[in-house]
Order: sequence, then structure tokens, then C-alpha cells
Amino acid sequence: MGRIPSNEIYRILSEMKGTVGLYIEDCATGEILKINPELSFPACSVIKIPMLALLLRDGAEGRIDLDAPHKIAAENRVGGTGILCDLNPSYEITLRDLGKLMIIMSDNIATNEVMDVITVDRFHAFCKEQGYENIIWQRKMMDFEAIKQGRNNYLCAGEIGDMLSRISRGEFVSPEISRTIFEFMCAQKYRNKLPSLVPAVPSYSGVVGSIPEGQVLVANKTGDLVGIQHDVGIFELPNHSRYIISMCTKDLENDLDGITTVGKVSLAVYEALR
Repeated sequence: MGRIPSNEIYRILSEMKGTVGLYIEDCATGEILKINPELSFPACSVIKIPMLALLLRDGAEGRIDLDAPHKIAAENRVGGTGILCDLNPSYEITLRDLGKLMIIMSDNIATNEVMDVITVDRFHAFCKEQGYENIIWQRKMMDFEAIKQGRNNYLCAGEIGDMLSRISRGEFVSPEISRTIFEFMCAQKYRNKLPSLVPAVPSYSGVVGSIPEGQVLVANKTGDLVGIQHDVGIFELPNHSRYIISMCTKDLENDLDGITTVGKVSLAVYEALR
């Protein structure tokens, strides 16, 4: 009998009107629960995790200087989530900080600029090299015209779950890059899904590796559009055991229902594994 509360998870999901893809891993035992792991979903902002990984690898290999001042191209200035749209257009920022903003504030301007640096062909080659066939990039952030034309970004819960598992073990690209991605995700500012119902360590606390008793460290990355609510994350308990949740939803009749369901699944897993 495994520790993952599969019956309770199926009960929670049965109350949601929509489609779900789910990957849950108890890293302490290796137990995994998968529901529609290879089903394709619009990627939304979750695709920013492998984009960050390639950016960091380019920096490690000397292809780019992650810490040199970088000017943002005018065509990459879009709306949506993030802070750069509210700052002076002449503001220069390093690629490392663009990568961080891409994760912790899901900044779309930062993401579009990173996309220009890593390029689409190299991104797809990188994902295939890492063993991920279902991660597809066909548009920049906030390009709704591309979506109307049938060009979107896609991924599946199973591959992102496997990616998070490798990040947790320090085996995605390199130990250093895995650690950086984890630390960026720990500073996540969007906390209304996976962390919402559990006693999560506040993202502003900077706690990595020493979790207070009765709390859980959540390193997560959200993604959403109308009818689509994703959140994926690595959870670390005070005893340093970890678990993974990668949850994607689409075809939602009500977005709040999707957000609430992600939180309920997260709570059920936490209560079973804490």
C-alpha cells in the first residue's frame, strides 16, 4: 500500500469540471501516481522552467554572459504578469535576473527576451536531448494572434513531473543548474494554487534547506489562461524528504474551480506524506 492518497485524489478530481493531467512522486519511496501523464496541454508559463534551464546552460558553457547588462528589445515589451512592464523602458538588466523574473514573477517581457537569446530551434533540440518529446514552443508570451492562428506552446504533466524530479535530485542538466532552478522556484510570488492550503514557508523568507517544524517549503511555477490552470512544484518537509506535484488542467468551466482543485490535491498529498 503506497503513501500517495490516490483514492482521495480521484475523489477531489471527480468534483472538477474539466480535464486534468497529473504526476505525483513520493521521492522518499519512489512511488508515482500518474493520471493522463502524456496528455498535451497549452503550456502557459510552466514552459518557462525548461527555458530557464537552457539559458543557465548557455551561461555555464560561456555562450552568453549571464551577468552583463542587457537592454530589452522594444518588440518584447508586452503586458500580463511581471514587473518590467511597469519600469522605465531604458532599464537594463542582466540575463540572470531576467531568468529569475521569468520564474518568480512569471514576467512575460523577461521571458520574451530570454526566448530571443535561446532561440526556438535550440530550445526544441535541448528538450529532445533531455528526453522530452512533448514540450513545444510555437509563440512568444501574450501573442494571442498566434493562438488564433493555431500556434501555441504545449507540454504534458508527466514530462514536467519527471523534470522536477530530476531537478530535486540535482540531475537536470547539472547539479548547479538544478540547484539554481530550485532556488528561483522557492522565491515564487504566485502562491494561490499548490501552496495555498498547506503551511508553506513564505516565499520571502529565503529558507532553503532548514524548514521550520510544521511547515513545508514549496518551489513552484504556475501557468494559466482562461479555462487553463496549472501549477507544478517540488515540496520539501522539515525532515528533508521531498515530493513532486505536476498538475495541469484545461477545459475548465470555471477557473476558480480549477485553482481550488489544485490546492485541494496539494493538501491531500501533504497530509498523507508529512
